[in-house]
Amino acid sequence: MTKILCLLLTVGTPLFCADRLRAADADQPEGRVCLSIIDSGPSAKEEPFRLSATARPGSSVRAHLDASDKCSVLIAALTKEGKLANGWRPQLSEVPAEFEEVQLPKAPVTWEWSGAHEPFDLYVLFLPPGSKEIDEAKKLVGAMQAPKIDERLLAMQANKLRELLGRITNEKEKINQAPMTEPELGGVFRGSGVEPVFPWRQFAQSIEFADDRPGVLILSSEGATKDP
Repeated sequence: MTKILCLLLTVGTPLFCADRLRAADADQPEGRVCLSIIDSGPSAKEEPFRLSATARPGSSVRAHLDASDKCSVLIAALTKEGKLANGWRPQLSEVPAEFEEVQLPKAPVTWEWSGAHEPFDLYVLFLPPGSKEIDEAKKLVGAMQAPKIDERLLAMQANKLRELLGRITNEKEKINQAPMTEPELGGVFRGSGVEPVFPWRQFAQSIEFADDRPGVLILSSEGATKDP
């Protein structure tokens, strides 16, 4: 009951929520993430990403996340063949402590969600400070951000990214790992005028991490086709 109340009070009172969550589980730091779909236009709406989500013209995907302790987060989406899903470039960002929100991808990068899509696996990795994978991920992800890049080079980089993700996720005894599940609540619409706040924490999923144990959440999409 305490956690439910915390989630309902999150919007507008993030520090209160952070304190309650930390009191509920003071043993391990945790990271939280919510994927959302944003429709374009003056009356744009933002809603939680569902596993059976259908691509829509002009829409894009965003990740909202935070953490109780300082860490780095790596987000990447790959097809079953190990290619970049939907052309989405991976993202690596530092995450402040005290549940301060971070949104990815960072401009000018966008994750468009407007055409036919193959099934993919999206990885969200909360990496503790000092993690040996951070430097490698920083160089690789940085090299993949160039707007114009040879497709063969990008494919090679995607393969290295797949290998990096594989090394981390295959060390079962050294990570906390869980699948991302379907949001329990419905979507929330954005209005016009003053920028509203999407209450993403109501739909977020959390994972614990530690100094020697990254936290990994994996979303396996069902694939979707464009609306007729």
